[in-house]
Amino acid sequence: MKHFLLSLTMAVMPMGAFAQFGVVAPLHVSGKQLVDQGGHAVVLHGVMDTPNPYFNRYRWGSACNDGTVASCINYFDKVFGAIQNPAKGTYCNIFRLHLDPCWTNNGHASGEADISKFSADRLRKYLQTLYWPIAQKALNHGLYVVVRPPGVCPKDLKVGDAYQQYLKTVWGIVSSNANFKNNSGTVSLELANEPVHVYNQYGQASSSALHDYFQPIVNIIRQNGFKGVIWIPGTGYQSQYQDYASHPITDSNFGYAVHVYPGWYGASDKSYDHNTFIRNFQKQVPVVTSKPILVSEIDWSPEKAGAGKYNEFGQWVASNYGTWGTASTSKWGNAWKAVMDHFGNISMTLSSNEDYVDIDAFLKNGTIKANFNENVECCAKACFYWYYEYSKKNYAHKSESSSSSSSAGNTSSSSSTTTGDNLVKGWGNVNDVIPAGWTAVDNGSQRQTGSQSSGPRVMQFYQGGDMTTAFYVREISPDKAGYIEYGGQSGYTLPLVCGEYQLSCNIAAWKGSPYVKVEVFDPTNTVVASTIVKANGCVNGTKSTAIKGSTRVNLSFYSMIKGNYKLRFTPVADAKGNGGNWEETLVGNVGLYFKGNPLAFQNANTVPEGWSILDAGQKVAAGSAASGPRIFQFSQGGYLPTGLYIRQSDASKTAYAEVGTVNGYGLSLKKGSYNLSYYAIGWAGNPYVKCEVFDENNNCLGSQIIRCNNNVGKSLNTNTYGASYGVVNFYANHTGYYHFRWTPVADAYGNSGTWLEVVFGHIKIQQGSASAKSMAIGINDGTTTAIDNAVESGEKQDVWFNLQGQRVAKPSRGIYIHNGKKVICR
Repeated sequence: MKHFLLSLTMAVMPMGAFAQFGVVAPLHVSGKQLVDQGGHAVVLHGVMDTPNPYFNRYRWGSACNDGTVASCINYFDKVFGAIQNPAKGTYCNIFRLHLDPCWTNNGHASGEADISKFSADRLRKYLQTLYWPIAQKALNHGLYVVVRPPGVCPKDLKVGDAYQQYLKTVWGIVSSNANFKNNSGTVSLELANEPVHVYNQYGQASSSALHDYFQPIVNIIRQNGFKGVIWIPGTGYQSQYQDYASHPITDSNFGYAVHVYPGWYGASDKSYDHNTFIRNFQKQVPVVTSKPILVSEIDWSPEKAGAGKYNEFGQWVASNYGTWGTASTSKWGNAWKAVMDHFGNISMTLSSNEDYVDIDAFLKNGTIKANFNENVECCAKACFYWYYEYSKKNYAHKSESSSSSSSAGNTSSSSSTTTGDNLVKGWGNVNDVIPAGWTAVDNGSQRQTGSQSSGPRVMQFYQGGDMTTAFYVREISPDKAGYIEYGGQSGYTLPLVCGEYQLSCNIAAWKGSPYVKVEVFDPTNTVVASTIVKANGCVNGTKSTAIKGSTRVNLSFYSMIKGNYKLRFTPVADAKGNGGNWEETLVGNVGLYFKGNPLAFQNANTVPEGWSILDAGQKVAAGSAASGPRIFQFSQGGYLPTGLYIRQSDASKTAYAEVGTVNGYGLSLKKGSYNLSYYAIGWAGNPYVKCEVFDENNNCLGSQIIRCNNNVGKSLNTNTYGASYGVVNFYANHTGYYHFRWTPVADAYGNSGTWLEVVFGHIKIQQGSASAKSMAIGINDGTTTAIDNAVESGEKQDVWFNLQGQRVAKPSRGIYIHNGKKVICR
């Protein structure tokens, strides 16, 4: 006990060497762990709270309406500054946000399980004006966010009941919201709060009921494009998970949300053997050995003389210091810590911010201390120490820290780029330096790399925030260039291959309210993607403050041409890109990531990332698939060694496959003429397929309908040499984003039909004249191929097709398709 008390005093020590703590980098599930983009295991520790006046002791207001939104957001911004402040001993890095029904209900409900007053419109409204701003404040303070739905579950749930439909509606709205989708690597979703009993559709106990209740909700979230971690609840107030061992959720990025309180799992102040607690926890939560766990509610404080209270089960319990659970740290608390340390993949959030910090003392005079008078037997003081200790390990790392393994410095045109690497070499923890690899132009003149005491340079911000270092760049005069650029220096080039990339960064204002133009240049020095954003989070010309509220940029683009690309960041005066006088900005956290090639169908029995696919009117989620639209692989090759299977199973419902509309997978094309070509074959019968090209305003720029003259008889053990060839010629009238769509149709007029099944692939997109190089994107090696020059005589004995996909017996002069390539016959 003495050792425990002495150790707690260490909690006020600053973190110092653990400067990486507080980084909010995208996370995903790998095995039983949360991991960041560099593969580092991450375990999170924090608190939960709800924007409800009553539970916040009316500190920011007494009503939930438009008039109190600003004060509520401001209150949580202050709270986040208290719970994540390593300099003063607090080390939270996750916040559980309750979408409290006081904001989403129209009128007074009979309890939190009463959904009769729920308003979908109010949820949409306050997602934008309240919940997302609170989440964004948390992220800016170095806190991951897990979102919980409004209210609690009724005692008895049944597959197909009204509450399941309610959860589908809630998560359908949340997962469709652009802010939550765009931040899905740092924002996760907890599907329900404290289910007690879940029955099958007949109201019977069943080992598959939990799966059948929550799997459809997971499917909706994925179909809407949310890619972040999903936390799945169990029964028994989130303490029973045995049924998931036999009927697991089908998804690639999820964990389980569990609740833990004294008296559960056979552990209390009267029974606190560490090994017994570990065994009991694994017995009730067997998924702890295969998936990450988030204990999203837990607290404790010891018994004290008083009136007592009723707990969430309606049971009378002796009074404690103000928590749901009654126990002491030296007994039950240390046994729980042994459970966490044994499994190594359990994150946790205390059941209130007041279970951690004395909020009233903080609001009064800025004092940050453990709540409950810093009683060492309460969860607050214990977690001051625990969270400090945990901050030394299993935290997220900055994305740029993985640059040592990237190919950014390779000046060859190797295609060895791997998904997940940051292709921009990080500049490190430097100050007043123009780092190697970066070109800085100031007032029309290029500055030298190395130490700089003024002008464009990387600055260090010792208070941290959104960026610990940032590149200061300015435009002094509208008629003289001012920008920074990466990719143009030897040893620091960006040799990109064919496929999808995403450029990300943070942008803040040094002074004033400038904008920044972000551009990507291809090997011909032409802009292929750009955006202009306002630089938020002004630091008012000082490095002694933290950068907060900066603008996060995520710019996706498609690389059609192999070669060296460049990234440029230019301060401008407005959203139109006009030049200005003394536009001063900060750029940091620069990353460029390869996301694969969405046009190359490589992995059989998967729905490819970057595609929006409708099957009988329903969106199909990306990932592994055993049925329905997915990638097929044909054992004997042909024109389509792999292809995407799509179908129109119901003439009255929409069905198609489209690429270029999924967030993060933009098909950026520069101005010019293009040819989009592909092969298609019938899975059965001889259906038609319509291929269309659209701009970002959904204007159709070109279309074609071809007949699948051959089929594979619903067999993958065959070849596809008889596939029909299609090509759509179109003109992109400006540099921007475009999308391509393939639709099974019944005839040459594009009419709908029933059970029209098509496999298409070997997609190529080429710019310019027919003699230009074309991308053989569908071929596994990803190489580019020029149009072959045939022999002088066009007389051939094998199979040839014209550009309309029609078979010809004897080609004459012109361009034909032979063995999957365009060939000029002379």
